[in-house]
Order: sequence, then C-alpha cells, then structure tokens
Amino acid sequence: MKAIIKDKFPQWCSDMERNQNTLMLTDDFDSLLGCAIEKFIKGNEINYFYNFNKIFVANREDKRKAIGIDLALHKGKSWCNHVVRINENDYVNPQTANINALLKVHSGNYTKKYAMSTALTMWSFYGLPLPKTKEGKMLLLCVDSSFLGHYNDSFKSIHNQYLQLLGFDELVDLLNQTTKSEYFNLQRKFNTKAKIQLNREGYLQTDLPLAELQGFFDFPIELPTQQFTLRNTFKEAKGYTQTTRSKDELNNLVSFALTGKREFKYTFLG
Repeated sequence: MKAIIKDKFPQWCSDMERNQNTLMLTDDFDSLLGCAIEKFIKGNEINYFYNFNKIFVANREDKRKAIGIDLALHKGKSWCNHVVRINENDYVNPQTANINALLKVHSGNYTKKYAMSTALTMWSFYGLPLPKTKEGKMLLLCVDSSFLGHYNDSFKSIHNQYLQLLGFDELVDLLNQTTKSEYFNLQRKFNTKAKIQLNREGYLQTDLPLAELQGFFDFPIELPTQQFTLRNTFKEAKGYTQTTRSKDELNNLVSFALTGKREFKYTFLG
C-alpha cells in the first residue's frame, strides 16, 4: 500500500501488539477472510457475530473491545469498504479503517468509490504476499466481486487506480489477461457468495467450501466452534439521499452504509 493512503489509516491498524482485541464477524466470505487475516497478523479471534440487526457473542466474560470486520460501525474499531457519508461533511467514525471514509467518498461522488473487498484492503495494509497461483489471485479478486469494476468501461480507470494505490499492479495485469466470465465461473465453483449463519443451537455454519479455499492461502480460514448467544438487538431501516441530506438527521446510529448513490441502510438503538 502506498504511503499516501496508508498514512491516513487510524493508528490502531499499525499497532502490532497481539491479542489486544476480539473480532466481530459478519455473514460473508469477505468478513471471514478479513477475520482470518487479523488472527494471522495480530492473534485476534472471533468472539462476536453480527447479522445486521443482531449481535451474538461466544464468550461473555471476554471484555476486550471488538474490531468489526467488513462492518460500517458508527463507533469503535472496524475494517470496512462501505461508503459511509451522505454528504462530504458528514461525521465519520475516526476509528474506521475504510478507504472510502479516508478519501471522503459520499453520495455526490459515489462513482469514485473504492469498490473492492475489505479483505483486499487489509491484505494490502499488512503487506501480505499475493497467493502463489493464478487461480489463487483470481479467487482473491472474487471476494466481494472485486474484479467487476475492471470490466466497466466507465469505471475501469478508477478501479485500476485503486489497485495501484494498494500496490497491486500485478492484479491489474491479471485482470487485463482474464475475462469477467472466468471470475463468475470461479465464484460458482467455490460458492464464494455463500452466507454464514447461526443454526438453531447457536453454532456458525456455512456452505463456503472452507477446506478447498484453504488451499489458496497461507493462513487458516475457519469458523469458530463455540456456541453463540444473543447479546444485542437493533432496529433497522433504509433511507434515501433525496430526503435525508446528512447522517446528522439520524439518531442513535449503530451502523450505516450507502447501498447505492441514492439509498442507504442503517441500524440504530431504539
């Protein structure tokens, strides 16, 4: 990652003391891969599961603060890739490690957004070597469909600029040599869009082929085996930028993200 962007990240991202925090997993492969990176680099492990309007916890006795992974938290530490401003001057959580937040992307310049995975941001920040195989590199670009922007003529140059900012010129070259359909085929082959859920007994489960995916990466990718129980419930809502001009108009926010140029979703304490 180039210093021009890396220097903007919150200080906690560079703190390499191990086991300081726990992790909050969400329901997809991007979050799970990000959690695996955090565990590999810093020893932090999953203790919470967030499915947008509920938080579940494994060990209630563990009082360490959690880092949200692929989660647009309004307060607290998080790695994130969402657009979290309605307008340029909206408040943004100062502890969020989010390129779109750091570069002040909002509804008015939404088409300039970083449109790749949270895991790819973390991969770059921590200076991890790319997977050794071509298929491994392609699979990394499949996470959160990080490849898509390259094949949109109106967005390709911006997409490439972000990859270069992350220090991934090799991935630009790879995208130039591959087709969009190859990535769609790989997503189907490894079911990368499969969700992570809690079963009735409170254990995490997924149709992600974790054993197969493991073969492409140099660190374990696994779900925690502990039982989870409900900790918090939030209200959820969506809104539109035509009528809500600022996040300041929303009270008691827990999480917030634009889902398009004109729409957003959020959770709040009610």
